[in-house]
Amino acid sequence: MTTAADREIVDDTLGTLVRGQLELSDGNLVDNGYFDLTCELGGRRVTVMVTTADPDEARRLLPGVRRVVEDVEALRQRATDEVVRRFSEDTPTDEELADARHDLVLDTIEARSGGDVVLHLTDTCGSHFPDGYWPAVRLAPDGSITDVTVES
Repeated sequence: MTTAADREIVDDTLGTLVRGQLELSDGNLVDNGYFDLTCELGGRRVTVMVTTADPDEARRLLPGVRRVVEDVEALRQRATDEVVRRFSEDTPTDEELADARHDLVLDTIEARSGGDVVLHLTDTCGSHFPDGYWPAVRLAPDGSITDVTVES
């Protein structure tokens, strides 16, 4: 059983991350396996998610999230550029990179055990990825890009 102290993490920079619950059809409540919040970044509502149910582990992951939030625009640009490079057959043009920077917007910042952070991007125009699919860019704790995948 979780206590109220286990359900909320207050961070001076990010705000309050909450471990929510899902109500099942039989009325039972099931705790989410993550803490999250929604904040305004670069003129967009972005979800910040820490994928652990352990509040102490979540607190340990927050410095990595703060680093991403502090440098979010530069990281998002690097992430979109890397998405285009990974999925292009030829070297992308400056115009293709600019189009992707405009069309692929940050939707979720997800911190995972081990310190990796994943930037989940949304294709706002639907021309880069099929409906229901989105690029995810994994960052190492030092901010370097370690992988780019397509998720659904």
